[in-house]
Amino acid sequence: MDISIKGGQKLQGEITPSGSKNSSVAIIPSTLMFDKPVVLQNIPEITDVTKLVSIMEKLGSRIKWDKEKREMEIDNSDISFSGVSRDDWNTMRGTSLLWGPMLARLKKVEFGGIPGGCTLGYRTLVPHYNAFRSMGVKIIDNDTGIKMNAEEAKPAEFWLSEMSPTATENAIMLATSLNGVTKIIGAASEPQVQDLCYFLNQAGADIHGVGSSVITVGGGKYLAPMKYSIFSDHYEIATFLSMGAVTGGEVKVLNAHPELFVKINEVFKNFGVAIKYDGNSAIVEAGQKIKIACEEGRNLLTIKAQPWPGLPVDMLPLFIPLAMAANSGQVLFHNWMYDAGLFWTSELTKLGATIIMADPHRIVVISGGKLIGDVLEAPYIIRATVAMVMACMICEEESTILNADALYRGHPYFAENLQKLGAKVTELK
Repeated sequence: MDISIKGGQKLQGEITPSGSKNSSVAIIPSTLMFDKPVVLQNIPEITDVTKLVSIMEKLGSRIKWDKEKREMEIDNSDISFSGVSRDDWNTMRGTSLLWGPMLARLKKVEFGGIPGGCTLGYRTLVPHYNAFRSMGVKIIDNDTGIKMNAEEAKPAEFWLSEMSPTATENAIMLATSLNGVTKIIGAASEPQVQDLCYFLNQAGADIHGVGSSVITVGGGKYLAPMKYSIFSDHYEIATFLSMGAVTGGEVKVLNAHPELFVKINEVFKNFGVAIKYDGNSAIVEAGQKIKIACEEGRNLLTIKAQPWPGLPVDMLPLFIPLAMAANSGQVLFHNWMYDAGLFWTSELTKLGATIIMADPHRIVVISGGKLIGDVLEAPYIIRATVAMVMACMICEEESTILNADALYRGHPYFAENLQKLGAKVTELK
């Protein structure tokens, strides 16, 4: 799918964010540990969830998805491996989050392929393997796929080799099924990890340290069926706020989880943007002039992704158009995690942006250039494609973004939602 974007836009209005993509692709698989139906609310209609539902149905899950109500009922009372093919595992990175709950439920499983995902660069599965092996899981990984055996798994105390949200979630899900106490040190604390823990605790699990880097799990508790509403997507909240800011408009985002945005709002301040709150709603007010605020004695602002509660690496691209919109200054963006995470920014130079690739992890944006619309080629990276849309909105004339399908991995009704804010965005099928 291609999209067309008019330049010189100013967004205005009120918007409700969708449910969290990252929470959904963790909590939906976790229902495999339940032997009775579970109801999940605020489920986003995005391609990653659709793919995950398809795989789980092949496992035997009975799923009723009311997309209008954003509600999903999942019955995993009778599951098996027989219907899943090798190709199913390769469709998305999130299939790795089936590992923990399937080991918890089935103990001995075989995966016929390696999880796929965004074109961000190499992302090792070693943190998942190390966590599982720390709990006694036997793993064989070769060209034909992955075999895991948790028949002798037991509670343990261990350090994660990386603060990976998905590895943390997998470890929590397996630990929930093991009789005794597991202690995970160096755990990720991102909102989706917190959301999974709150969901499991509401069902009867015994998880402590939620939101910290040390999580303890008292395993072996029965998980009772219930109804649970997942978090709003903090990436989508930040997307709407940054789009309002870069266009000089006023955007109010409902259900905005202010408690999650303390550090993210500090990054906005580096660009002269103040985020205000009215209860649980976040507001970026109209007419805020984008300006780069450097530390005293420096002429370069550095924006670096950090583990939570710092700026999430996947949110980093949203601030690149803000740097492009400033009248002067220069900003170094540092994506320490992915070795190809910023290569897509070369496309922005077609618009007239001055961007220097310092190395595979860092770019420097020099502000003040005139931006004129052009044709861009989108990467298969959600927020990178969103950043391209933002950049096109502040250009003169019209732009087209080719192969923008990645948007719908993370943002349901992307163009429709922006049109509610007055955006001139058209999907070109």
